[in-house]
Amino acid sequence: MAKYVFGIDLGTTYSCIAYVDETGRATVVKNKEGTNTTPSVVNFANPSLAVVGQVAKETAVIDPQNTVSLVKTLMGKSNFAINYNGEDLSPEIVSSYILRKLAADAGEILNTEVKDVVITCPAYFGTAERTATKNAGEIAGLNVIEIISEPTAAALYYGCAKAEGEKTVLVYDLGGGTFDVTIMRIGSGKIEVICSDGDHQLGGKDWDTEVMNYLATQFCAETGFDGDFDEYAQQDLRLKAEKAKQQLTAREEVPVMLDAAGLRGRVSLSRSVFDEMTQALLNETIEKTDAAIAVAESKGYKVDEILLVGGSTKMPQVKEIIVEKYGIEPKVLEPDEAVAKGAAIYALGAYEIRVDEWKEKIESGEVDLSDAEVKEEAEKYQESAAVSTVAIPGLHGQRMNEVVTVATTKSYALRVLVDGQPKCCNMIIKNVRMDNAFISVTKQFGTAEADQETAELSVYESDFDSAYYEVDEDFNLGKASLELPGNLPAGAPIQVTFTLNNEGILELTGIDMTSGKEIHATMQATAGTTMSKEDVQAARDKSKNIVVE
Repeated sequence: MAKYVFGIDLGTTYSCIAYVDETGRATVVKNKEGTNTTPSVVNFANPSLAVVGQVAKETAVIDPQNTVSLVKTLMGKSNFAINYNGEDLSPEIVSSYILRKLAADAGEILNTEVKDVVITCPAYFGTAERTATKNAGEIAGLNVIEIISEPTAAALYYGCAKAEGEKTVLVYDLGGGTFDVTIMRIGSGKIEVICSDGDHQLGGKDWDTEVMNYLATQFCAETGFDGDFDEYAQQDLRLKAEKAKQQLTAREEVPVMLDAAGLRGRVSLSRSVFDEMTQALLNETIEKTDAAIAVAESKGYKVDEILLVGGSTKMPQVKEIIVEKYGIEPKVLEPDEAVAKGAAIYALGAYEIRVDEWKEKIESGEVDLSDAEVKEEAEKYQESAAVSTVAIPGLHGQRMNEVVTVATTKSYALRVLVDGQPKCCNMIIKNVRMDNAFISVTKQFGTAEADQETAELSVYESDFDSAYYEVDEDFNLGKASLELPGNLPAGAPIQVTFTLNNEGILELTGIDMTSGKEIHATMQATAGTTMSKEDVQAARDKSKNIVVE
């Protein structure tokens, strides 16, 4: 049985899985229904069966109470996605069923086990969302090698398969539920992220909502309906709105048949009306794009190419506004598949590095294999993949950590007192280059009062790039308490280190310089929105009793 590693684009509306085949080509694996993408919809058919994909999407019309869609918009934001059979299920648990469907179908088609994966997320996702994405993979029983940003994955595929020469490329990524704009330097087997911006609440679903509202208004005017659409009619309306939007890609006008409360009506939707009512949404993407270009230009980079990624970039209005605004004819790169293909390339490279690292550790005696956790981790990387990255032309035989250089996507601050007033002191600034896949910043502070017994280290995550900003608890990421001897004077030195890895996971270290006491913490989300390791394991164990199809 051939050993493959996989890249998964876990999308808001559609998901996709890919691998690198023996010829070195990134290839999407179709699902059992024969399509390259799978709707990110889960229907709980009964307590032991979760149905995922197109069937679940269609079932939503007749069983909306037991169906979940757009779950990605809840990742890291909420610990509740649906109540089914008297149990509250988290977004991570629901997402794990989508991942299981992708993995099971790919495994069956390729006659192999789908175990080792890289999962993508929007560049604009912060620590909580990235952690939630990784947890979803672990609940699904997968070994999540890394979480990487969607535009980085798309650019990696572009760099390996399409790009010629060195250039600055803007990746405009408009998916079903998120928008990202990332500017990168691509060429000579190198990809360096310069900066990114975006909105993880803006995506094709918002265009669907505008169409729904229009269709509903027109239907009511035509039939005299009072506008009180029940849950079933709402689901039907959403499906027909999405279909009408897709049809307008190739047509100037489409008819839509609607039914509600025994009434039937025919509504026409033209592309010109569609463009007009969604112009404000499109403008929001351009504002973010302008902001990213400004940052890139401040660093001395001028955009040479614009790359369109994400299913929603198929809308003609996107290409039109890009040409009108920037005077660049954008390149369209397999909008539905580029992210998964790039993730597959990255996954293979990252897996190779892990295999070599563990081989070296074991041969040198650096690790204690009698430790159960260490042994479990080592066993994940004992078998070489069926194909090497050497087979991928665009990599020129380079290691993945030599190819991709990312940048910070958020700023991370520590709450401190400045002239007696609480402020957030930015330790790590957004859009800073991360050499060797991480960035570490150390600063020294002092205790606020004499005889403090603890120092509370509160961490904030934001988009602010100033040295200090006003404290806002909406940006609170987490906190840790450092024990102190209790007899220190005010201003006793405390050293704080923030270390951010390329997955967007933040590690905090606090040291009382007088006593030498230390505290180490991995920052998680507040308000109980991130699952603990114990919760993840419990969900994984329970999930084994649920059939996914």
